Amino acid sequence: MTDYGRDLEFGWFADPDVRSARETLGAAGIADQAGLDLIGVQDHPYNSGHLDAWTLLTAIASTTERVRVFPDVANVPLRGAVMLGRAAATLDRISDGRVELGLGTGVFWEGIAALGTPERSRKERVDALEEAVDVLRLWFDSGRRSVSYDGDWYRLRGAHPGPPPIHRIGLWLGALGPRMLQILGSKADGWLPSLAFVPPDKLAEPNARIDDAALAAGRDPAEINRVYNVWGDFSTRQWVDLLTTTTLEHGMNAYVFGVPPLESELRRISDEIAPAVREAVAAERAR
Repeated sequence: MTDYGRDLEFGWFADPDVRSARETLGAAGIADQAGLDLIGVQDHPYNSGHLDAWTLLTAIASTTERVRVFPDVANVPLRGAVMLGRAAATLDRISDGRVELGLGTGVFWEGIAALGTPERSRKERVDALEEAVDVLRLWFDSGRRSVSYDGDWYRLRGAHPGPPPIHRIGLWLGALGPRMLQILGSKADGWLPSLAFVPPDKLAEPNARIDDAALAAGRDPAEINRVYNVWGDFSTRQWVDLLTTTTLEHGMNAYVFGVPPLESELRRISDEIAPAVREAVAAERAR
């Protein structure tokens, strides 16, 4: 049983379908008004049926007031660490500190290669992502006028980092393999698994790997945000039971729902599921 005691957050996984752009922006406003904490957008630049993730996130942030936005997850091979850093920090300033940064190695490499990025081995993908985490932290947190970095995938020579973000942008990794989990625990700020690929009964092992890596790096595992992308045709009661158990026994603390851009769906999360899960978790923690 693992409960890290973190505050619970709830959000919406917004579909960037080009056919429903207006509906998506309208639903983002409803999610904001309803008090949801997060809106994530998947990033597949090779998919012609998808809106550009960063443009959509910017539009969402510009039409909302409090909800935090993030790519779920950014395609690092295509976007590159430095330009991701500039985009995220710029939007963080525009939105008064409401941006987090989900990062991934890229999944559909046929599509990535079609846009001109050479194929990489699995090891190379992970190597490049680890360097991207280093570069982004240097870019965001150094506080220096110029920075340098000498890696195999990223090389900076007296680069001027900026603009500075308003808050410390969280680096959340879409990590599954052992080495990615080790990098996450030692260097990153959050984990972004999806229920479809890592069901609740499979969360224990990766959480343990993250914790071991965090402790080895002198970090408190409870500092790491654990954000779960969830889909499913469940009743409100079933969702409450599932997410309460997932929080108290499997350590997750934020839930991003993949539901259609409908007020009824978003209000069910904000008005029914979220308060019931918070109440049940608080009651169990109090015991």
